[in-house]
Amino acid sequence: MNQEIKLSENEYRKISLNFRKVASRYLNSDFKHAKDNLDRFLIFIEECSVINQFIIENNRVDFDIEEILSKRGYFDQIKLPIRSSEEIAFIFQLLIYISNNNISYEGLIMGYGKKFQDSCDNFHNQVVKPLVDHIVSYLGEMAIDMGLDKKTNNQFNFNEFRGQFNHAEGQGSINANQTYNEANIKELKEIGQKFVQALLENENISPTDKEETVEFLEAAIQEAESEKPKKVIIKSAIEKVKDVKEVVTTGTALYTLGDQLLTLFQNFM
Repeated sequence: MNQEIKLSENEYRKISLNFRKVASRYLNSDFKHAKDNLDRFLIFIEECSVINQFIIENNRVDFDIEEILSKRGYFDQIKLPIRSSEEIAFIFQLLIYISNNNISYEGLIMGYGKKFQDSCDNFHNQVVKPLVDHIVSYLGEMAIDMGLDKKTNNQFNFNEFRGQFNHAEGQGSINANQTYNEANIKELKEIGQKFVQALLENENISPTDKEETVEFLEAAIQEAESEKPKKVIIKSAIEKVKDVKEVVTTGTALYTLGDQLLTLFQNFM
């Protein structure tokens, strides 16, 4: 990995957090807003020197996207290259072409589902998400190179949530001037702790995604306890929980706990 760009820990965490926010917004787009969210996604990559450098390093093979799309059958799905660097280059060039040439998103996603929204979701999951995953892995490798993984002993020991989950829930700890509901906060902490435990035990989710999800949850629960919770932080945690649910099996403990967390977080929105 090119180490010319030096970041502080805070700078790295901000980049990692903000990338996940803009990527999640794009991946979870309503099909009517997908084009705008694609543009936001590409602008972020362009303006973030760390991620832009990663794209440049992998964007070595030129693909004739116009010809590929013109030869594509109406319901044919887009085939991605096998090699990682070529997959990165292809997806990035495809997204740039879509953005720059006013390509109909409805036409683009045909063949990925029976309804427009299903098609959009499936297209994003099958074609766009691999690029997001490559960037997330790159950021994870950067964290390792910076030694940030050592700060959590590589085991993601977040059971304490910096005191947010496991501390005593005595009546005296509740400020009468705060507007949140004590029962909701207590249940949010209890479900959150169970969710994290199940998350850490799941083998289908990458260590980087586990750490990021825990960070989002911690921040959201701190906000939920505040007098005026910042909805954008809670919304970001909601998106991370939804991301986890997308990769786990329906009916598992992690999936069920995720549903419960989403319901509880909605109380603070």
